[in-house]
Amino acid sequence: MSRPPINARERTACEAATLICPTSAISKPDAAQAEPAAGPEELGELYPAVSAIAEGVRWKLADIPWDRFDLTQATAPLRAMVREMAYSEYTTFSATQRFMESFGANTDFSQWVSVWFYEETRHPMVLLKWLALAGETPEADFATRGRISVPFMKSATGTLVTNVISEMVAASAYVGFVRVTEPVLGVLAQRIGADEARHGASFFTYARRAIAQSAEPDRERLAAMKVLHFWLHAAKTVSHPVNEAIGRMRALLPAAGEPPFVPPHDRIVQMVANLVGLPMLTAADLPVQLEVMMRRVHATGARSIYARAQPAS
Repeated sequence: MSRPPINARERTACEAATLICPTSAISKPDAAQAEPAAGPEELGELYPAVSAIAEGVRWKLADIPWDRFDLTQATAPLRAMVREMAYSEYTTFSATQRFMESFGANTDFSQWVSVWFYEETRHPMVLLKWLALAGETPEADFATRGRISVPFMKSATGTLVTNVISEMVAASAYVGFVRVTEPVLGVLAQRIGADEARHGASFFTYARRAIAQSAEPDRERLAAMKVLHFWLHAAKTVSHPVNEAIGRMRALLPAAGEPPFVPPHDRIVQMVANLVGLPMLTAADLPVQLEVMMRRVHATGARSIYARAQPAS
C-alpha cells in the first residue's frame, strides 16, 4: 500500500527519491495531496532521519540465498564484470577519509557518512563471496588497490552533487544485472542497487542543505550545474571511480551477454534541475540555464562589490 507524503519532511525525501530511483517505481503525487516542499533549512538535523530510513530498509547478509548459487551460470565474462564491480566498491574507503577531512566540522553530515561507509563496505564483501563460490579468489592487494580515489573539488555542493550522480549511475548499472540468469547475483544486484539509489537520495538532501545554508547560494547552484556539464560532455575525462569503472565494464558487457549500459542522463539532469530550481528536462536544456545561472552569480557579485565600495552614511 502506498500514500502521498503527508508533510514537508516526507515530501522533500520523495522529490529526490522520485528522480533518483533507477526503476521509476515511485510516482509523483498530486500537488493538492500534500504540503508544499520545505527547504532543508526547515528540517533540522538530517542525520536522525536518514539513519532511521537506513535502519528500516537495510538488508541482512543472512537473507542472501547463497544456496541457490548456480555455477553453470557464473560464466567467465560475468565473473569479470563482478570483479570490476567489487573493485570499484572499495573506493568508498578513500572517499570516506576525504569526506571526514573536508566535512569534519559538519557533525550532522559526518555522522551519516559513517552509515554510508558501513553499508558500502558490505557490497564488495558479498560480491567477493559470489566470486569465491565461482572459484575465483582476488589477489592479496585487491582491496588496497581498489581504495585509491581522487581528491574532492573545492565546492562542497559540487562534491555532494558528484556523489549523487555517481550513486544514480551505479544504481542503474546494478539494476541492469537484476535480470541475469545466475540467481544469487540477481539478488545481490537488486539489494546493492537499492542501496546506491537511497544513498544518492541522502547526498541530494545534504546538497540541498548546503545550498540553503550558503552565504552565496547561487554560486553553489552554479557549482552543481558545472558538475552536471562535465558529466554530460566530458565523461571520458571525469576522474571519478564510478565513471572509470563503468568505462572498464562497457568493454565486458557484450561478452557477458549484456546490452551496452547507458547512464540515466535525463534523470540526472532533472535531479540537478530540482536541486537548483531551474527548468531542465534533458541535456539540451543545460546550456541556456547554465548561462542564466552564471549571469545571476555575476550580477550578485557585482552588487556585492558595489555595496562594499559605498561610503558609510
